[in-house]
Amino acid sequence: MQSHLISRRSLIKSSLFGLACSAAPAIRAAEKDEWSEAYDVVIIGSGFAGLAAAYSALENGVKSVLVLEKMNVFGGNSCINGGQISLAGSGLQKSKGIKDSPKLMEEDMLRVGQRLNHPALVKAVVKESPSCYDMMVKCGVKFADQVIRLGGHSAPRTIFAENYSGGGICVPMHNWLKERGVEFRNKSFCSAVLTDKDGVVRGVEVEGQYDFDKKTHKNTYKVQAVKGVIFATGGWGADNEFISASTPQYSTLESTSQKGATSESVRMLLGLGAMPVLLDIYQVGPWATPDEFGAGAASIFADYIFAEGIMVDARNGKRFVNELASRRERSEAEMKCVDQQGKPVMPFGFCSEKTTVNRPGFKASFREGTVKKFDTVEALAKFYGAPLEPLKQQIAEWNKMVAAGKDELFGRPLDKRVELKAPFYAMRFWPKLHYCMGGIGINDQAQVISTKTCKPIPRLYAAGEITGGVHGLDRLGSCSSTDCLAMGRIAGRSVVANL
Repeated sequence: MQSHLISRRSLIKSSLFGLACSAAPAIRAAEKDEWSEAYDVVIIGSGFAGLAAAYSALENGVKSVLVLEKMNVFGGNSCINGGQISLAGSGLQKSKGIKDSPKLMEEDMLRVGQRLNHPALVKAVVKESPSCYDMMVKCGVKFADQVIRLGGHSAPRTIFAENYSGGGICVPMHNWLKERGVEFRNKSFCSAVLTDKDGVVRGVEVEGQYDFDKKTHKNTYKVQAVKGVIFATGGWGADNEFISASTPQYSTLESTSQKGATSESVRMLLGLGAMPVLLDIYQVGPWATPDEFGAGAASIFADYIFAEGIMVDARNGKRFVNELASRRERSEAEMKCVDQQGKPVMPFGFCSEKTTVNRPGFKASFREGTVKKFDTVEALAKFYGAPLEPLKQQIAEWNKMVAAGKDELFGRPLDKRVELKAPFYAMRFWPKLHYCMGGIGINDQAQVISTKTCKPIPRLYAAGEITGGVHGLDRLGSCSSTDCLAMGRIAGRSVVANL
């Protein structure tokens, strides 16, 4: 489809902004530009944020939506996560009589983020969160009949997709949207944002039949976005070059991200003049283990070890942190478990057999050998090299606190009181790079903010992990899903309201 003429446009190529390796964005004039096609809304990225944005755009009267995905498969990191999402006021939470509120969740997020969160963004996310549950149910997402408390939360508010996988959310939403006319294209890399002479975003340039591994493509075309462009491309946890330039101390950590979690989009938007927010801050996952790739089944089961078992320092057999503290607090505590040469002496966590019954991630991680069974405390201590008598003493002390209903050492909440007794099921822990805390600056309408004007860049929106400000210095467990879905919904709504 041919568009109206644009006298001049800005072609923004990938650039690293404000970091060690920087390049100025390329700009070229075009006297007569023709669009290959036009859609009301163009969404870059097909994970939770992109899906929610597409849903919300339709809900608010948009007629045509195009979702572009650079990889062969849709869903990105959203598809491979544990299918967890924290919502204050979900239908499941209400059905179990759990007392919670958006205000309490808001305060939890601010506290864990050390109040470097942008308050308006936090408020927007928690206010939108109950609607996220209704949206997913409408799209056919099935949830497991349980609500749990993850580290740092003041109430049980985390629910799970029925199959304990992000795919259990992505696939039903993807299918629901396709049935209603949303077009999805894989192997389609957004190589440029196109603006007019006044800096208003008018569309994108796309490299079709894109091969991520070879960095090749077969054709290039331009898509007009009549109402706006929404970036929902996620973080860059698999981009070692970008991480090494921004936070070199994390460059050696393994990442939980899929290989397509790279920095092309954030570089592009920074080159366009988008506001950077906390770009050098990353979250590492304390539930990670060196014994599986990325974050697999054991990382899912780890939440139950933290909730009902204990984690101990292999050097002395003692607990050393609140197992339900924030991710940053636990990760930093784990990384202090080193020998005199500074080499890791990995802590281990363990639970009783009762904790393994019908728990997500257990069967697969036990089958794979990541979680191991020990019939006696002697066998447990020997395998992990922990001193036997201190470990026995720690178990006895913990069982006394469970019976009393109070963790006198670290103040850990005891939602379920489970006695530690053999046989034990255990796994090693060591943090992995998990989440990009910073990113592109947005306001509470998901509009991308300009460094030049400190105001929104017209018709440019972003949602999810590519943005910064929602979580501050640290993120509550499973709130990334909340952020993506809530801000995605807000972006889809705003692209209409702010036209």
